Amino acid sequence: MPRTVAGGERSRVPVPSTCFPMFRHLLKHASNYTLGNGLMILAGLVSFPILTRVLSVDEYGLMSLIATALSLLVGIGKLGMQHATLRFFSEVQAGKRAVGNDAFVSTVVYGMAAVGAIATLLWAALASMVPVSWWNDDPRVHPLMLFTAVLILVRVFDSALVNQLRAQERSGALMVYSVTRRYVGLALLLAVLFYVAGNVWGFYAATIAGEVLATVTMAVWMFRRDPPRPKAFSPSLFRAMLAFGIPMIGYELSSIVLSMGDRYIIQSLLGAESLGVYSAAYNMCDYIKSMLFGSLVAAAQPMYMRYWEQDGPQITSEFLGRFMRVYIMAAMLVIAGLAAIGGELLSFLASEKYRSGAAVIPYVMAGMAIESVLIITGAGLYIQKRTKTIMLLVFLSAVLNIGLNFLLIPKLGLIGAGVATFISYLLLMAVGATLGRGSLPFPMPGWAALKFGAIAAVMYVAVIRIDFHDNLNTMLARMVAGLIIYSALTLALDRDARQGVGIVRGKLGW
Repeated sequence: MPRTVAGGERSRVPVPSTCFPMFRHLLKHASNYTLGNGLMILAGLVSFPILTRVLSVDEYGLMSLIATALSLLVGIGKLGMQHATLRFFSEVQAGKRAVGNDAFVSTVVYGMAAVGAIATLLWAALASMVPVSWWNDDPRVHPLMLFTAVLILVRVFDSALVNQLRAQERSGALMVYSVTRRYVGLALLLAVLFYVAGNVWGFYAATIAGEVLATVTMAVWMFRRDPPRPKAFSPSLFRAMLAFGIPMIGYELSSIVLSMGDRYIIQSLLGAESLGVYSAAYNMCDYIKSMLFGSLVAAAQPMYMRYWEQDGPQITSEFLGRFMRVYIMAAMLVIAGLAAIGGELLSFLASEKYRSGAAVIPYVMAGMAIESVLIITGAGLYIQKRTKTIMLLVFLSAVLNIGLNFLLIPKLGLIGAGVATFISYLLLMAVGATLGRGSLPFPMPGWAALKFGAIAAVMYVAVIRIDFHDNLNTMLARMVAGLIIYSALTLALDRDARQGVGIVRGKLGW
């Protein structure tokens, strides 16, 4: 295992021979996820400007409000089983559970379908009791909540399918499904918005139809040869998975409040139009996060679980330490790059009326970079199944985030919401990483973070001066120049980057 020095930075030793196979496997799955997410983002780049133009700004804000409520309810409906699916799969495959794969699949499918159905029925009952005053006296919210309740069951069941593919590291199949689902949904959405109903009702009608069709088709494909059998359902495994997962409900809900709770505060303090501007900037950042950060972490999480169960803590620690260094290098480029082109990109995609949202992009993007990697920095907590600790940390961060939003939004406007998001995630990562190191220590590249942060700052200062007084040309020129500057400085100042390039060239025979 590589030696470490103060601050977590590795000493300058040759890259171990075991490192390349690890990262070749990571690169394969990350490439699949990136390709899939990239194609889905391409669909988003089609729908995003259409939605921001077809819907009014307050309808776009309302859509974000409904999406936040659905995220909370789906989080409850899963009962944390999506996390348990990833965690317990490695144990079942390693023979550490007294059940086979058939029982595992059946337990996940039927267990999650049941809890999703219960959550849907409960929400349909409770939604009718919520007073309209809770929604700022907007009469559209209540019927939309009832109309979209079916999405709770659909998304919980969909999670039962896709997390099995993730656990099995079948990133190719998951990519095909995700892309197909997204484009079928896009086709339905465009048809409904342009030919049936160009409003938020049309948006959710198309969403329901597309998600139901995709999820049912996926279930038929996955289980066409060996369908899950009710008799194979394992009550003991289900109880164990619930014991792991139920505390993760608090984690899930707190995570949603942490990432999306500011919508309600913005709606309350600044109104629906400001919420629409903020949501457009936030959603644009979310597209970038899903394609880049989400792809890396989605590939890394099942890998480190497998390394832990099959190879032990040393190999797992080596993998996590090196992954974090690569992640930080990529994250700094993305954060600084999006800060440089955010205004132009937002105006180009959503129109000039959303340009004021560019001010929050650097803070939101930095917060999302931290959010994506929490499952890596706190790997020790996850591996040791310390779900109550995870839940408590995220809950406290959500409370902090809400408090900061109430404090900062009146003073800083929308920027206050972005700053609150960044601070909350930063503190959550610091505490989670500290506690997780007690179970699984691995080198945190603190010095590398400072180095790549400085390189990113130099790049930003250089490219922000480029201005052709045209959004598209300015954006493209800054992107090209930024990539060249960042790559050149990284190769000049970072020995590991040069070694990595050398290894890749050697493997490719260049």
